[in-house]
Amino acid sequence: MSVSLQASGSEDIRVTAGERLVLRVRAFDPAGIGKIFVQCFQFSTASTNKVKLAYGQLLIPIEESFLHEEYEIYIDIPINAAYGKWGIQTIEFTNGRGYKTSFYRGQSKFDNILFDVVAPPTKEDELLKFNGIEIAGCVEGRPMVADKREAFHKSP
Repeated sequence: MSVSLQASGSEDIRVTAGERLVLRVRAFDPAGIGKIFVQCFQFSTASTNKVKLAYGQLLIPIEESFLHEEYEIYIDIPINAAYGKWGIQTIEFTNGRGYKTSFYRGQSKFDNILFDVVAPPTKEDELLKFNGIEIAGCVEGRPMVADKREAFHKSP
């Protein structure tokens, strides 16, 4: 089995608690890959009542187990996840024959994959979302802004 995870600027990745992180895993097994399980964890050793583990798995149908060498795994970050720096703790592959192969943090396969879990936006942050303004064009023969104001302020 060969495995490759590449960090392309992963130190800048921020995931909001309650959302999903997508990991792209490159792996091949001559017997096919039937399942990929990924466990992520928070680095802090401080005790907290927040969740410090997040999981994701991908089940691959037998007919597709030989077709791909790149997989996307969705990790659901719990809404009550601890905030701060996270990383991958374990990746477990189950091949087409049912044999499991596991990789752990510290084996230099994915030690450089890091991300930050941040708090969801507060209600105050969600009141107004103004994303920009642009000029869409000008149409001849239509009332201009001053004309619209006059029409708006006239009483019926």
